[in-house]
Amino acid sequence: MDINELKERVKWLIKARLYVVCILTIVGIIQTLVLTPEKYLELLRPVSFLVLIILLCDFLYFIILKKQRWTLKSLTAFTYIQIAFDIAIVTALIHFSGGIESSYFIVYLFLIFATGMLLYPISTYVIATLSAISYGLLLLFEHYGIITTIIIFDFQLEIWKPGVILATLVFRAGSFYITAFFSDHISHVLEKKTQDLEKTSHLKELFISILAHDLKNMLQLVLGHAQLARGSKNMEHVKKIEETVKRMDRIIDNVKLYSKLREKEYKEKFERKNLYEIIKRSVGIFEGKREIEIRCRDKNCFVEASSTLENVFYNLIDNAVKYSENKIEIIFEDEVKNWKICVKDYGKGIPDELKDIIFERFEKKEARTGLGLAIVKQIVTLHKGEVWIEDNPEGGSIFCVSLPKT
Repeated sequence: MDINELKERVKWLIKARLYVVCILTIVGIIQTLVLTPEKYLELLRPVSFLVLIILLCDFLYFIILKKQRWTLKSLTAFTYIQIAFDIAIVTALIHFSGGIESSYFIVYLFLIFATGMLLYPISTYVIATLSAISYGLLLLFEHYGIITTIIIFDFQLEIWKPGVILATLVFRAGSFYITAFFSDHISHVLEKKTQDLEKTSHLKELFISILAHDLKNMLQLVLGHAQLARGSKNMEHVKKIEETVKRMDRIIDNVKLYSKLREKEYKEKFERKNLYEIIKRSVGIFEGKREIEIRCRDKNCFVEASSTLENVFYNLIDNAVKYSENKIEIIFEDEVKNWKICVKDYGKGIPDELKDIIFERFEKKEARTGLGLAIVKQIVTLHKGEVWIEDNPEGGSIFCVSLPKT
């Protein structure tokens, strides 16, 4: 949760107090119909005073929230202070409205539920515990006469017996934790739904971006070469069309794979495979485009791999081919527990400020999706490995992948 999201939630908490005040007012009106005028006046004064305190505090919270410059830590502390004070006010309200006889303990349930919905889910149990302690201490102090018991309803005195007090405390404290549990559960469900919506929105933006930029640009290339090839015996334009269509097909495959890898539920079947053979197949795709040298002492490099692992080395070699005019080297290193594979190119290299973010999907000026390296990162993580970039001392970059041996 970032600072802006928490600030919006705190605003909702402030608004929610106003709704509580409205509810308390309605309850007060109902009680005028039930209680005698003398009892009602006895209840009205303290309850009205506490409601006024809630309104004043709420106004003060809003001013402080608006004027103060917050960090995430300070805003979280400010929120908990509000809720702790709310618990104190509710406890006082229960005391002045009959103690154990009061029905205002329900306001505790509202606080617990609101905390779970607006703040961190774990907070619900903290607030439930504070509410149970506050309510328990109130009943204990009233029972032993530490604070004066205010009797509003004409119930029998048997209600103040220790057994009844204990049973009431257990029952109501239990309701606090039940509310906390359901609030926590609902909060997690809503959070998951929100994440799913964000993921769907992200993929939707991705598809629109690719359709609007990359594929559109490639269609223009195809159209241009098709017009040049019309009435011409030069097959070069036909070859360019074929290459562009293949690139478009590859982009579509990358989008489909990327969307699957973004799903947490994505599962792949892992089998014992020879890493050397996987890389050799990827190199074969680029035969004739660049000189690619594989340096490997032991060709029995076995790992637990899925069918997606070949995409890692295809994308790394494809990246090297696009940005390096010279030869490309693929170097195997035995690191006892892992196989380290380095794809070494002699291109322009990658600036230091981009090395940490290059494996995330981002826009480029060229007609590219930026998905290749993002897919590499996702697949390597799926295989419990690591991927990083080093500078080539001779100029260029070295993309390194470390995968655990079988």
